[in-house]
Amino acid sequence: MRIAAVMQYYFDAQLPRDPSWASWGGLKLQAPAFSAEISPWEPSTQPLFPHEIDNSLAGTSLSIVPLGMHGGAITRTIADTVVDRIQVVLRWEEDLAPGDTPHIDLDLAQDRGVGAANVLVEHLRSAGRAAWMPRVRRAWRPEDGRFHLLSPWTATVFDADTGTGLPVFAGVNAQLSSGAVRSPGTGAIPVSGLEASLQGGTEPPLHNVLLVDAETAVQSLALREAILSMASACETAAHTYIATRVGDRAKRYEQGLTSAGGSFAVKYYERAPTDLSSRSLRSDDPSAFSAIEEMYRERNALMHSGRTTARLAELDSRERQRTVYAFLGAAGRTVDWISAL
Repeated sequence: MRIAAVMQYYFDAQLPRDPSWASWGGLKLQAPAFSAEISPWEPSTQPLFPHEIDNSLAGTSLSIVPLGMHGGAITRTIADTVVDRIQVVLRWEEDLAPGDTPHIDLDLAQDRGVGAANVLVEHLRSAGRAAWMPRVRRAWRPEDGRFHLLSPWTATVFDADTGTGLPVFAGVNAQLSSGAVRSPGTGAIPVSGLEASLQGGTEPPLHNVLLVDAETAVQSLALREAILSMASACETAAHTYIATRVGDRAKRYEQGLTSAGGSFAVKYYERAPTDLSSRSLRSDDPSAFSAIEEMYRERNALMHSGRTTARLAELDSRERQRTVYAFLGAAGRTVDWISAL
């Protein structure tokens, strides 16, 4: 059976369209297991909420009320917060025996639909330098290892040949979600920790800022940016350590490290600290040292080709996410280690 899933993804910012979009047929992608047709909303001829399930979504609302605090509630009604959408039509084949009930792996369909929609968004952001244009928002929670779709969406599933709705969602052929809102809670830090950070000056240490940026990028699925941020954090921490130890000779000292050869981790987290502090990350935390070696190979691949290595790219999305998150953990331990020498 040929199956079609019509996915609508809603945005709280307008796509950077111009009049030529009215005659554009959209974008078509072909993958080995499915095809995707990506179409931005055409305001002059289409309603923002095009189908019954979308009109149901428009009326939904989401509220978060903090416990133990006065005020500060977050309430969001979809019709009042979204202003644009992208439609993705996925098509694929299912092997079904006569009498079998059709089914859909919604997580897989969302992986494909969000990925297809974001192909268009990423090119719009890049071609138009439109940094404010949001992607279809997904987040990855390290606590449960799951992806969560933050943007409002609907999904409607049909028999691609007959147009008949397929009751794959508990007896109906459509589903909606108002999306998700990140918990407003951000943890807790004692005053002593804040004061220790402030002792370094009005700006916090750059390597710590870069690690926070890397974690934000990991959880928002921007893995290339995450790798570059965590690699930069490790570089900054190493340069700061050397400057603290050798002062004005830092540039000449680092030239000596470079001329001696070896990987980034060998030069800055084995050879330099062994020479200057009689310590080595390879000895003190072998797993972090190994992860930094691997992470820096990915950094070099990104810097030289704009792409990760084939090894990382060929992992499935969940394993790739876990791998980069492990890089982040190792980078944090590495920065803390060298900062404490």
